[in-house]
Amino acid sequence: MKGYGLIYFISEAFRGLRANSLVNLLAVGTISMAMLIVGFFLLAFINLQSAVGRAGDRLEISVYLKEGLSLQEKDYLLLRLKAEPGVKKVTYLPKAEALAVLKSELKGQEALIQGLGENPLPDSYEVNIERRFAEADRIEGLAKKFSGFPGVEDVSYGKEGARLLTSVFKLITYGGMALACLLGVSVVFIISNSVRLALYSRGQEIELMQWIGATRGFIQGPFLIEGIMLAMLGSALAIGVLAAVFYALPQDVVLFLSSPNGLDFLPVSVVAYMTLGGGLLGLIGAQVSVGKFLE
Repeated sequence: MKGYGLIYFISEAFRGLRANSLVNLLAVGTISMAMLIVGFFLLAFINLQSAVGRAGDRLEISVYLKEGLSLQEKDYLLLRLKAEPGVKKVTYLPKAEALAVLKSELKGQEALIQGLGENPLPDSYEVNIERRFAEADRIEGLAKKFSGFPGVEDVSYGKEGARLLTSVFKLITYGGMALACLLGVSVVFIISNSVRLALYSRGQEIELMQWIGATRGFIQGPFLIEGIMLAMLGSALAIGVLAAVFYALPQDVVLFLSSPNGLDFLPVSVVAYMTLGGGLLGLIGAQVSVGKFLE
């Protein structure tokens, strides 16, 4: 038995796949459906993560200044803001420019501000936040800290928008993880049943191998590889179907998740992890059945 190695195990695994072709095809199809659902969630997660990142790049905290601050006081506040962790850029916005921006945003409705008389808007610093701080709790913490700085009248930011982005991102993340775990268990169960059928169909052959002194590793090797192959084939099929659907659909169908160049497909690294992860689940499922059978 020592003269046999990986090539023997692989050839025996292919023989087992051919012998139970119908059952194995059903297993591959079922696995591909499970992995296809995982792939859809990964695709949504990656594009949502990208959307949150882009929103974070544009996220700003407006720090409104008190009236009558001297140049030295404004410079001191600017240095304080720039020194805070998570701050990427600070831009000074004079009240005159702020009013011009407001007028451009109210184009066609200028009558709303014509009766204001004197410019009511204060000078402000527009603080751009780093992507890693683009979470509702972190932004709120920074806003509260800025409001306590000397010379600061008020602080504002897109609070509801930040909370919504954070909530949606967490929902997709934790929901996807829970679903992936559930489907992973399903794949293990499918592989376990498929390999168990193969074991029973070759029961006499296995018993004979045990009588002539075959080791446990020698007997279970082909079945373990068979489980890995089934799961990896199902994963590869799911990725192929996902790619076909992705590139067939118009990219603006889900425009709210898209980048300027359209939606992003799964990176090569994620495709590799899906395939190898499927193989690992197949190994676990096969090990469960072989372990129980040989006890």
